[in-house]
Amino acid sequence: MHCPCQSVNRTAEDVFHDQDPPIRVPVTECNEWVASLVPHVSLGAAVFALFAVYTCHYLLCVVRPPKVVCSDPAKVKWLEENCPVFFQSYWPTAWAPQAHMQTIVRAVVQRYHALKLYRRRENVIMSDGGHVSIDWYNERSPRQPTVLILPGITGSSDEGYAQHWIGDLIHVGYRWADLQCALPHDLDKDRKRPSRDELIISQSVVLNYRGCGSTTLTTPRLYCGCDITDLQQVVEHIMKLLPTSPLMGVAVSMGSILMIKYITECSRRGLHCPLKAAMLVSVPWNLPIAERNMNKTFNRLTLNRHLCKQFRDILRNNETLFRQHSERGQLCFDFDKALQCQFMDEMAHTVTLPMFGYRDLAHFCEDGSPHLRTPHLHIPIVAINAADDPFCPEQGELMCGVDCCGEAGGVDCCGEVDCEERLVGRTKWKKWTVDVGMV
Repeated sequence: MHCPCQSVNRTAEDVFHDQDPPIRVPVTECNEWVASLVPHVSLGAAVFALFAVYTCHYLLCVVRPPKVVCSDPAKVKWLEENCPVFFQSYWPTAWAPQAHMQTIVRAVVQRYHALKLYRRRENVIMSDGGHVSIDWYNERSPRQPTVLILPGITGSSDEGYAQHWIGDLIHVGYRWADLQCALPHDLDKDRKRPSRDELIISQSVVLNYRGCGSTTLTTPRLYCGCDITDLQQVVEHIMKLLPTSPLMGVAVSMGSILMIKYITECSRRGLHCPLKAAMLVSVPWNLPIAERNMNKTFNRLTLNRHLCKQFRDILRNNETLFRQHSERGQLCFDFDKALQCQFMDEMAHTVTLPMFGYRDLAHFCEDGSPHLRTPHLHIPIVAINAADDPFCPEQGELMCGVDCCGEAGGVDCCGEVDCEERLVGRTKWKKWTVDVGMV
């Protein structure tokens, strides 16, 4: 029989030995557990290190103010006072800071983020019997300034950048003080002048080139960046409709080539240019350099091929018309060969050069390259270029184009941003459109 007093007299050592033995983990199992954690820790450290490096690169190398080039210091001061965005740090989209990424992502986002703007389409008959379509936004009024927008190659009024610009022009407007330099002095003499801060809503019109923007061809003639025949007739048409409305231009890429050639041809021929001012975006200043960049391996397999596909789509959409003229011997190019073209240089040699009478691609570039025409620009121009534009990167051609007209004062200001931004549309472009459009 167990005696209670025996438990009272038990020592601490006896109690310790009566407890459950501690759990012992073999050394090999512990090492395996630690080893299993190493890849996860290493991966996390690598991700953090990459994020830190990218953040430092973005803040130190990407975020910078635009490089402003101007032939007149007084205009630089005026620009700084009225368009301070040109002198502020430029923050590209952090998750897509590279030009090719922005170009691809913009094309995807545009499908799901398009603005729904009311437009009124008008077909303008050209002198050769063909026609182009122009889309009007806002009701036409001689009291309002008019902004003519020229899209890029194969572009139209459906492009995302055009839609956002138009939306900004409609909903934001311009300060009257910004318009005084452009409005005719005899416009509405009996109308009381608005206050300095009163906003004036502009009317926008977009030129859809032949075959673009769901425009059906009526003649086998297309368009190119060096032929301003259609643009001249469209401007004349607009001025007949709105003779007292100040006309300004906004152009992108190929559209800027057309705009520059139109302005300089007016100057060369001694004609009055109806445009009061112009803003140009992504200007291919030096066409031979732009052509070489288009044919670099990555650009050629992506952007170049994509543009050629869009051009082939224009041909296919009007195949019946081209076939009929080909059977009659009235087509200046081989239609079947054009449908087989995979790149823009092939399309240029097959279609553009014979259609518009150019000997070769060098002759085409010589006729249309903007950097050769800058001395003859005689209206205020603001040009915005990206330093990493896939087709026209910073290689000195922009600076050469401006410097060669320094004494003539052709280009009033060129802003060059350090990273291309094609996704904005409602942020940076909105501010640029409002602040720069009336320069």
